Amino acid sequence: MFRAPLSGDVAQRITAPWFSPSLTVNYAGDPAVEDRVVTEVASYGKQLGWLTEIAIALARMQPVPAETLGRLEKAAKDIAVIKEQVGVSAVEAANDALDRLERHDPAQYDNLLRERRSAK
Repeated sequence: MFRAPLSGDVAQRITAPWFSPSLTVNYAGDPAVEDRVVTEVASYGKQLGWLTEIAIALARMQPVPAETLGRLEKAAKDIAVIKEQVGVSAVEAANDALDRLERHDPAQYDNLLRERRSAK
């Protein structure tokens, strides 16, 4: 397919090293959740900073900074919402894929369901 210059996708992440340092992260959890957390809630550095500030206050037996605790609590709520959204979209994607498979290859769809049931 021919594409004119600059006619590709417009919703893409730009990671050009001349704008800022490039960082590759191997996510331990769900990459979809992790990506949304660091782009929509707070970077790992900010999250670690909040936790460090709270841990130091506790270690020194000082009051936990209320503002920092509030930020951490808000982040936890925002992350819970993201996890719920990603989980729902994964179920929807799985259902859509199964519906397509059933329409286009009913025999393979039946085999898949049989295999999944017998694996349990």
